[in-house]
Amino acid sequence: MAPRGRDLTTPQKETIMKMSESGMSSRKIGESMQISANTIQKFLKRNRANNNDENTGRSGRKRFSTDRDDRVLARLVKSNRRQSLVDITTEYNQRAPKQLSTRTVRRRLYDLGYKRCAVTKKITIGEKNRKARVDWCRGKRRWTVETDWCKIIFSDEMKVVLGTDRKIYVWRKSDEKFNRDCLGVEDARSPRAGISAMFWGCLCIDGVGTITEVDGNINSAKYISVLDTNLWPVITKNFLNKPWILQEDNCPVHRSAMTTAWKMQQSIETLTWHSQSPDINIIENVWRMIKIRLECRLEDIRNRADLIRVVKEIWEDINSEDIICLYQSIPRRIEAVIKSKGYITQY
Repeated sequence: MAPRGRDLTTPQKETIMKMSESGMSSRKIGESMQISANTIQKFLKRNRANNNDENTGRSGRKRFSTDRDDRVLARLVKSNRRQSLVDITTEYNQRAPKQLSTRTVRRRLYDLGYKRCAVTKKITIGEKNRKARVDWCRGKRRWTVETDWCKIIFSDEMKVVLGTDRKIYVWRKSDEKFNRDCLGVEDARSPRAGISAMFWGCLCIDGVGTITEVDGNINSAKYISVLDTNLWPVITKNFLNKPWILQEDNCPVHRSAMTTAWKMQQSIETLTWHSQSPDINIIENVWRMIKIRLECRLEDIRNRADLIRVVKEIWEDINSEDIICLYQSIPRRIEAVIKSKGYITQY
């Protein structure tokens, strides 16, 4: 006999219908197919009544928890997004007369839309910088890629450390990824010791520019040397007899008196930039792209020299179409910052 409680399959239903239409009784059909006659009769009766052979839904086991229990669990999750499943279950059981298992709590949270996810590590933005970001974006709202952003050379430094940072997990819904209580605050602790290197790079709308390693800590004199060596080849190649503007963040060495005087002497115009705005700086996306691709080439790296070589190879392989897409995303980034009232955005 067929296993008890299992639904009839589509081929079985078709066979039953053919046998029934040929005049066979339910008992004969059941004996032939090794299915109980009662099951055959119920199926034929349902088929005649509903004019279809779809299986009816099953009620399943009655839920142990109630809607009120669900609301309590939701409040516990929102009060501390980083709690473990065991902690949530323990706190609930201490408050309620009904005791729930961790499996039940997990199912109820999943049904409510909450999942345990690694946080998106984003910086927290102060009130002053938040308002400044909005004002800056409103001032650039009418800029277009074709006439304005195409002149900008984005530049930045990146430190690569081979190692793994500690992941932080939170309970959140799919549309809460960038909620303030679902984000990780920048961790000031150093990642696990490993091979590391600092890089400076720049890009323009025609593709990636130059990239170079920076030895040791960067100061004003070293930064000027980096610009003098690596910026002009990009200008010569992509902006001959065309206007251009250099974008830098607000790192102290970028706006020191020594650096500012050198840039004035070289007639280098810079784009005003506000602090805590990595989501507008498209070169941050390129750095992330490099780090992701670097994970696939760890076997090629044995020392710092290997790390520098691999990073430069990845940089050179970045498609110019990807860079154009990043430039085209800038107006959307501007609107996203304005819409979020200066808080960090998905970019």
